[in-house]
Amino acid sequence: MLSLNHTEFEIYTPDAFSPSALGLLRPPYYPLGGRGNFSCVQNPTKTELNKGIYKPRLTLTKRKGHAGFTLTLRIEFSAPKLLFGNNFDELLEEDFERLLDILQGKLASMGVRIRKDILRNAAVSAVHYSKNIPLTDYSTCSMIMSELAKVDLNTRLDLNKTDYRNEGHSVRYHANSYEIIFYDKLKDMEQAAISEKRAIERDSVIQRDLFKQSKYPKQFQVLRMEIRLGNRTKLKTLLAQLGIKAGLTFQEIFSATISKGIQLYFWQAATQDTPLLALSQFRPEDVIQAMIAEGKGNTKPAKLLQRLGALMLMRSIGIRGIKAILKGQCNSRTWQRIRKELDGMDITGRMKYAAVGNVQRCLEVFEPLRMRDYSDKESMKVRV
Repeated sequence: MLSLNHTEFEIYTPDAFSPSALGLLRPPYYPLGGRGNFSCVQNPTKTELNKGIYKPRLTLTKRKGHAGFTLTLRIEFSAPKLLFGNNFDELLEEDFERLLDILQGKLASMGVRIRKDILRNAAVSAVHYSKNIPLTDYSTCSMIMSELAKVDLNTRLDLNKTDYRNEGHSVRYHANSYEIIFYDKLKDMEQAAISEKRAIERDSVIQRDLFKQSKYPKQFQVLRMEIRLGNRTKLKTLLAQLGIKAGLTFQEIFSATISKGIQLYFWQAATQDTPLLALSQFRPEDVIQAMIAEGKGNTKPAKLLQRLGALMLMRSIGIRGIKAILKGQCNSRTWQRIRKELDGMDITGRMKYAAVGNVQRCLEVFEPLRMRDYSDKESMKVRV
């Protein structure tokens, strides 16, 4: 999302906004009300989206501050949808100049004139970094998300809400300044065909026939990961944590290095518990034999049974579920001690789900996807 002040743009078709932007630009002005602001918006219409016409969402806002009145324009858009009409195809850094041209042209068609150099250096007020991860080995989105649902991510990332939707086809972790979302992209498009309100993604109607145009293998699924950073402060903090030196202009934030770094950071936090979860899936008798062998017969039976019980409960209700059950029965240090012992076992370190590992590798390689690479079996054989 880009934010511009009144010196950086010109509105020459004010009536294209709702309500008309005339009341923000010249007398008689709209009353700003108790909150001291008034906004006019211009969004793509349903008719345009049904025709495959994608446009940015514009919000023109006038505010009253200590230094007088300010007028700002907020420009919200999906870069892949602007270029490709869908967000399965992913961008390269060299696409930036073409993106600028298209964005400038779209804005002009909406009655907003902005120079290209202004767009290039526009302040980024919010950004969504995302990756489409193809699953072609018969692993499924629901398999991966069922494991993510069991991890204790809320405490680790200071989250305040976790939301599971559409019968387990999406999981959303919410904090005050950002969101982490994983969802089954194909299933989300099916939900959007029923009602846009049921889908995670906005403006999905322009790509509702995307996967009907070509034949894809039966096992083909797409896990989509989105990191939605809601303000500049969070973005700046993350860049500092990752040791990335970059400003917060459109051109600087349009970076594969930044996108990869941020998504890997959150993915690694989300999957930190998966070795324990993987270990919990083995037969109890095999797990306890492995623990006995690792301890060379010196681990006390009560300790072995305690660890085994925690693992078996973990298989059923996950780490978050265990914490919920123990709440009120013991202090948090007791569970943390048990957890540390489980993490410290050598057999835990050797565990990892293949599907989770595939997602990790996809994020590490960070190769932009194109639909054409997955539309026939021969190309699939090369890429799997």
